[in-house]
Amino acid sequence: MSFAVAAGANVTPRKITVTQHAIDEAVRDFRVPRQTAEEWVRLNFRKARFIANIISGEGKPTRLFGYNGIAFAVDPHEDCVITVYPATPKASVRDKIHEMVTRDLRKIERKESILERRIALTKADLDIEKAALQLRLLRARSLATKLACQARINAINEYFTQLDADLLAVKNEKRAVAKTVVAYM
Repeated sequence: MSFAVAAGANVTPRKITVTQHAIDEAVRDFRVPRQTAEEWVRLNFRKARFIANIISGEGKPTRLFGYNGIAFAVDPHEDCVITVYPATPKASVRDKIHEMVTRDLRKIERKESILERRIALTKADLDIEKAALQLRLLRARSLATKLACQARINAINEYFTQLDADLLAVKNEKRAVAKTVVAYM
């Protein structure tokens, strides 16, 4: 049995009801105090996103929503949360995602090491040029020559700053991907 996705996604946040079974499951699976379980379900459900129209374990049509590792089974006709349970990914899907993000991490690590090497070589070349300019600056008598040397030294220093910023951006990207890898372990 199939449903239209647009029809499945429509939920009126103010009219959400929660079954006793959903409250019991929240208490059991998420260790929510029974006194606040119904409000906890409502609060998290308001943040949930529609995933798909599915068939429940009993073969009944159900709308599935998810938020922050929590799956919400909702009645297909009324805005009533039937049950909640921890969203555990299927092993094959989790493994594929883990492979994909691990591959991305390796790609970023290669990019980082290539960039580090290129920056080190560029900085070494520019350090030689900068040292020659500083020597020329000390020996120069002409104001124009001194200004030209100082301008080039300043440009080299700015370029060093830009190179460091580029490397930092790649390291930040690597950190974000590494955190994603941890999420799928």
